[in-house]
Amino acid sequence: MSQAQPAPGDDRVGALPAKQARSRRTRDQLLAAGYNLVEARDFEAVSIADIAKAAGCSVGAFYYRFADKEAFFRAMIAHRLEEARRHVGGLLAAPDGADPLETVVGAVAETFRRRPGFLRAALRKSMEDPSVWEPMRAHGHFVADQFLERLSRDAGRRPAPHVEQRIRFAFQIMNGTLINALINAPGPLRLDHPVLTRELLRAMRLVIDAGD
Repeated sequence: MSQAQPAPGDDRVGALPAKQARSRRTRDQLLAAGYNLVEARDFEAVSIADIAKAAGCSVGAFYYRFADKEAFFRAMIAHRLEEARRHVGGLLAAPDGADPLETVVGAVAETFRRRPGFLRAALRKSMEDPSVWEPMRAHGHFVADQFLERLSRDAGRRPAPHVEQRIRFAFQIMNGTLINALINAPGPLRLDHPVLTRELLRAMRLVIDAGD
């Protein structure tokens, strides 16, 4: 199966690469402001002036780095996924004896709990332009790839193809369940329910460990 490769950090359509320390600081301040604002209200209701003000910089500084609000949101996605890749990669690389499945499921579920506004905005935008969600989709494959690599290191060999397919399907179940909880909150376990992660982990193990 193909490996999902992360995109370079500054290779973002409509975003000026931030090569100087000061420029990087301003860019990061703008992105941080965007994350905070989108958790407080719908991203469509947030203006460029709102973002610049929250970041403590000028509207001109925004336009110097981003072509428009759409390019800014795509940069938010790219920046968030860079952080997530480093975090997940670090967790699964650490030989700490922890259950790698429990580790990665907990990390992914916590992201959904911490960034619900941002993720809802990305899903809404993807309804109009599916390309918005492509980096998120690639990241989902990246997380499964990292988990499979950890299993391969621990066992000294790659899982059999039919087992790998079950593992990837289990990750598909995880992502679909979390997205459904985020958007529809169907219950009985909402996104913030204290046992959601535990039950999600149990369901994934049942799929992975199922007999042929």
